[in-house]
Amino acid sequence: MSRITKFKLAAIDIDDTLLGPDRKVSAANAAPITRLRGRGVRVVLASGRSHTNMIRFHHALELGEGPVVSNHGALVRGATDDSLWFQELTPAGPLASATIEGLSRGFSVVHYRHENVFTQGHSEWTEKLQSRAVVPFIVVPDLLWTRGEGVLKAMWLDEPEVISRLAAEIKASYAGQVCVTETEPGQLEFTSPTVNKAIALAHVAERLGVAREEVLAFGDGNNDAPMLEWAGFGVAMSHASAAAQAAADVITPEGDPETSLARAIELVLAARFDNRPA
Repeated sequence: MSRITKFKLAAIDIDDTLLGPDRKVSAANAAPITRLRGRGVRVVLASGRSHTNMIRFHHALELGEGPVVSNHGALVRGATDDSLWFQELTPAGPLASATIEGLSRGFSVVHYRHENVFTQGHSEWTEKLQSRAVVPFIVVPDLLWTRGEGVLKAMWLDEPEVISRLAAEIKASYAGQVCVTETEPGQLEFTSPTVNKAIALAHVAERLGVAREEVLAFGDGNNDAPMLEWAGFGVAMSHASAAAQAAADVITPEGDPETSLARAIELVLAARFDNRPA
């Protein structure tokens, strides 16, 4: 009997997992998701994107009522009734400090709230991030117009080399105050210290009555690592970061990044688990 019969819930990252380099859902990736659901596995999307920027992919895959895990796990909402499943805001004090520091260093800083993304001005970095979004970012004269309250996450944006060079220092500086994650090249993300995709997924699983060992997770980035490690079975894409690969139970066979998720799901469906990290 295939091992797939034990799984009831699957969490799938969006960027560079569900989406290929062209930022679209290929037919090759969509088809095995349908097969997975046909085996009785409930599929949820889990991303650093905002809820608004995720929902189109959820509906395109016909994933039903949800939920949707957004903002790096800071928010979980229903897809059809907009019900709130889970929320954890970034502490206002540390968030304000990180915002002021980021701006003083000359970085582009953005704040994610429930419906919109806010910035103090456009740059090549905000434009790049905006290109993935459906709703235009809102430019405000002062990001701390609410003293940093009500923010799900904040991001610093700049040259990838600059962000990478500073990442360890900033993580140490804000340790215990906020969680700092280098989510993608050129992006440093600030969330509540009790927020990540694993924590949000655990809330989803508990509400649905699904045990941890019955949960699958698919991802590629540093912010996917906690989710891949927590899940009953975590699958890292072939092009995944070192942190994601180390956290996963299995790594997808090498191949076209456009179809890495398809290979990952087929691996699970076929119950071939012979590619575990050393």
